[in-house]
Amino acid sequence: MKDALEKSWGSLTQERAAEYLRTYGAPSEGSKRLTAEVLADRFGAKPFTLLDVGCGNAHVFGYLREAGLDVDYTGVDFSDPLLEVARSALAGDVGAALIKADANTLEGVDGHWDVALYSHVVEMLSSPEASLVAARRLADAILIRFFQPPEAEVDLVELREMEIGDGSTVPYLRRTMSRDYYRLILTKLGCTSVDVYRDETSIDQVHVLHYGDDPQSTRR
Repeated sequence: MKDALEKSWGSLTQERAAEYLRTYGAPSEGSKRLTAEVLADRFGAKPFTLLDVGCGNAHVFGYLREAGLDVDYTGVDFSDPLLEVARSALAGDVGAALIKADANTLEGVDGHWDVALYSHVVEMLSSPEASLVAARRLADAILIRFFQPPEAEVDLVELREMEIGDGSTVPYLRRTMSRDYYRLILTKLGCTSVDVYRDETSIDQVHVLHYGDDPQSTRR
């Protein structure tokens, strides 16, 4: 399944890759705005570094900059077409970088960031536990935008088809995460608290995970 997914996302045309997250697969505007507000609340006008796990075409970077955030951005994805569009979009911006790597493992990603962002990505990972544990090593805090909040009784993983225009589709994983599995992940991360923010226009939620060494881990 992993090979099939990588091949499919790697076969996007440049036109389709540029449109991804702007049309099909578009995240809700409400939770995108909420994400920017949460980051602004945490960092204010201070510069900060952000690792965007599963960045796609780096659409979120432009949004955060438009929101006035002083973000030093690094995007991670495995899709060459999406990364190529991201490179074009970020060309000339000294505060942005891209890494080709598997978001499920983050193998080969080295460095340290203030926050790791999963923007509507956790539900599309085959190994969210492994990915988040790796992100814990790389970032002081983790911010997750959920389009399917982890509130189910049981885990459900489906292989779905996303329409990407002209009748074309790509397969993608859609995970409905159970509360128990989410709690297990939080325990493995050594998570001390979770701030939950809700978007009133959708079921989307934004979670900020804090660890013991996070300077804001006791902030509520």
